[in-house]
Amino acid sequence: MMVRPAVLIFAVMLAYISAAQCISTSQDYSERVLTVGALLPLHGDSDNHGISAQIALNIAETDINKLFSDLGRTFRVRVVVSDTHTNSDSTLNALKELQAQGIRIMVGPEESQSLADVREYANENGITLISGASTAPALAIGNDTTFRLAPDDATLAHLLAVMMQRDGIEVLIPLARRDLWGDGMLNATKSEFERVDGMMLEAVRYDPQTTNFSSDLKLLRSKVRSAVKGKGADDVAVYVSAFDEIVTILSQAAGDPVLSEVRWYGNDLSAMAISQNQTAGEFAVATHFLSPVVGGVSGPKFEQIKKDIFNETGREASSFAANNYDALWLITYTYLLTGSDDAGAFKLAFPIVAGRYRGEFGWMKLNEAGDLDEVPFTIANLKKDNETFKWVPYAIL
Repeated sequence: MMVRPAVLIFAVMLAYISAAQCISTSQDYSERVLTVGALLPLHGDSDNHGISAQIALNIAETDINKLFSDLGRTFRVRVVVSDTHTNSDSTLNALKELQAQGIRIMVGPEESQSLADVREYANENGITLISGASTAPALAIGNDTTFRLAPDDATLAHLLAVMMQRDGIEVLIPLARRDLWGDGMLNATKSEFERVDGMMLEAVRYDPQTTNFSSDLKLLRSKVRSAVKGKGADDVAVYVSAFDEIVTILSQAAGDPVLSEVRWYGNDLSAMAISQNQTAGEFAVATHFLSPVVGGVSGPKFEQIKKDIFNETGREASSFAANNYDALWLITYTYLLTGSDDAGAFKLAFPIVAGRYRGEFGWMKLNEAGDLDEVPFTIANLKKDNETFKWVPYAIL
């Protein structure tokens, strides 16, 4: 079994040097168990990513422990998962439960709104947060105890705006969650899209807990009809900022002649779940729905992770799950380097380790805000193959 396709030699060397120093001083860190918390949305409107992330972390835990076992070391890592229910209050409660167990390093939260609601508490209480999926530009904050292994949405907004205009889109009509992430994505996209003569209309916003989108789609339909009348269907597009509810939105939009005559674009990796729903899939194909997949070509380990996730859940894996897999390796290396789970030590060492680590989608260098510096995006297009739907590359940006 291949444990790690791209082991960071520099970090490994430093890790064992640090461990050796610890042995010669006060504590033998080679015999420790590092317990890492994970704040994951196993229920709620981001459960597809949360479940993918949990499986990826379990695989990372197994791979890391196997490596140390094969090396004859007794050091082990253990992951304790707490469900955030894709809810801000639940996220803070979950964090405090892990904190009460003495855990000071946590993967997540994964949604930007939930991360925003606990970031300050974590910073004030010496808790390190490593989010694999949060992308809201408002959380690009330096010198805190939060790190994000994904680029903020300003990068993606620029790439999407360039692609939309290349596709001939002149009028963009957004449908978006009413939360911090939705705010950031809309603001960034508007700035980029209107930079070169595009026009983005006022967004139709919905509550994240919505399950019946009939009134939202009615308002969207009115906006689309007016825009098409003025510009023509080829120049108008719907732009959706949604998590797993994208499947429900497309399913409820299916069959609407007005909404079906323009192109649709998404901006979140949860759109991958569309391929598992017949009605949503048909609508996505009919509207040439495009959505980003983080990374260019993934490593062989993540290809195996994706297969394991699908075999266990019957769902397409969230691409951000690769970040969760990498997060546990980065945490392990940093812990061994510092010999501590102290937030101050992690704040100094984690960016150094990340900058010398090649993950499943490439190098993990962080910027001054502690976010992934840059990463290629693949824009995917849903295609129908007999009775199944498959995402195929449309553009690599």
